[in-house]
Amino acid sequence: MNKFGLIGLSVLLALGSALPGSARSQQKSLKERLVGTWLQVSVDVVSADGTRRHRFGDNPRGIVIYTSDGYFSLMQASVDIPKISSRRPATATVDEAKAVVAGSIAYFGRYSLDETSSVLSVDIEASTFANQVGDPTETRTITSLTDHELKFTRHGQLPNTKLEVVFRRAP
Repeated sequence: MNKFGLIGLSVLLALGSALPGSARSQQKSLKERLVGTWLQVSVDVVSADGTRRHRFGDNPRGIVIYTSDGYFSLMQASVDIPKISSRRPATATVDEAKAVVAGSIAYFGRYSLDETSSVLSVDIEASTFANQVGDPTETRTITSLTDHELKFTRHGQLPNTKLEVVFRRAP
């Protein structure tokens, strides 16, 4: 390579490293942008007529972690889950157990991501809702992914509903 070629290459490299973070992040794949820890903002059940219901209340708590090698873990809960009076999960009352099941979900497994369609397929290995384990319909469609926010939709458990989920990247 001649002297002018080296100078040109050096200028291109310098310009590339001077790009703002958002310009560089646009060069990352969808999976590279997805990897990390995300904190719950909202989980809404949306009916076909547009009616919304907060799945875990007005101020849900949750986290989802996506690793670069294809694993994920999710936990979501309502802040209104009652404490178990006996202090032992195995001896919860029927009402306490029902409130825990209705007000929380946790699962983990492996994921794959179709970069073209933005469809995130999850293979749930274990869940507090065992019906999800091995369910091939467990997919999410990423509707928006920025450096700071992740939004996706997925089918709802009731007919003609969908979940709209929003996370923010953990600091």
